[in-house]
Amino acid sequence: MDTTEFAASLRADGYRAVYTSVTPHTAAPNHCHDFDAKALVLGGEITITCDNAPVTYRAGQCFAVPAGQMHAERVGPEGVALLSGRRRNGGKLSREAFESDLRREGFEISHGGQAAGFAEEPHAHDFDARIMVLGGEITVCRDGRADTFRAGDWCEIPAGCVHTTQVGKEGVAYLVGKVSRPAAG
Repeated sequence: MDTTEFAASLRADGYRAVYTSVTPHTAAPNHCHDFDAKALVLGGEITITCDNAPVTYRAGQCFAVPAGQMHAERVGPEGVALLSGRRRNGGKLSREAFESDLRREGFEISHGGQAAGFAEEPHAHDFDARIMVLGGEITVCRDGRADTFRAGDWCEIPAGCVHTTQVGKEGVAYLVGKVSRPAAG
């Protein structure tokens, strides 16, 4: 399955699609998530162990782990790049869950904000960014589409994505995660 088809199937099933990568030899012992997860491996490999049965997934293969399923994860020697989807059945993503996801995926976390009316010209970053709005609002324009995010909403801006921002009349406060990722290979 190609990335376009996989991303479309994620959205159709209520998943939020994000590109992620994990550094080589990373291991997560038995744990469970508070979200359903599906992923398409873009490069490298990851082994998922459920019920003492390890299965290794490589480029082009998909896997799913439902919320509450105990499992362990082990990343191969080249790391792994994924197009993954998460679906939380309990409504909006909490700030705590957002921060936990960022930490688990190796993001550097900081807090920030912008004054009312602040606007940025078209630009791109050399890092992946995930932003959760804590208060106020911000409009992000990318790929020919404008999306406005308010308290509790979050968005992802991948490295190289040309975008602009426009802050609402009350300003905006946010939590942001940043990470530089090696190219999948």
